[in-house]
Amino acid sequence: MIHCEGAARQQGQDTGGFTLPEVIAVVVILGVLAALGVPSLLSLWDQYKVDQALAQVHGALRETQAIAISKGKSCTISIPKGIHQTLVGSCLVTGDRNLGEVEIDHLRPSPWVVTFNYKGQNRSPSNDPGTLWLSLPNDTVQPRCLTLSVGIGLMRTGNYDPLATPQCQTD
Repeated sequence: MIHCEGAARQQGQDTGGFTLPEVIAVVVILGVLAALGVPSLLSLWDQYKVDQALAQVHGALRETQAIAISKGKSCTISIPKGIHQTLVGSCLVTGDRNLGEVEIDHLRPSPWVVTFNYKGQNRSPSNDPGTLWLSLPNDTVQPRCLTLSVGIGLMRTGNYDPLATPQCQTD
């Protein structure tokens, strides 16, 4: 015996589909969840961009220092201020580092030229360690920072807080 769908509805049998109110309820629930989750995901993505830029800066400084030691010569790296900047170095074997839309800032004359001698020591003209910080313009993500010591050239990374002392709260 063959039953058609129309006959099944007339007899009150369930056809196994979703009703319009059920579909609307699911769409509304998904919309609310998306509205709540998207800002958090965007904030995480922005923080990831800043963290990646800090990793690039840190890696470029470490590479410059390592090449200075291994080749027994002085190596420099130039750190400009601003958005869409590129780190350029005399010993960056893996190439210059473009920081994209991340803003880099520091208190040194721009560009800040860091020189490592053959021992890997940072020979800065002052006794003040240099600190740079990275952020996204017009964003609320936590700025990240790197402090480069004078002398042996130790580097520390952390969160930047302009109201704290020191401003670079290291990890």
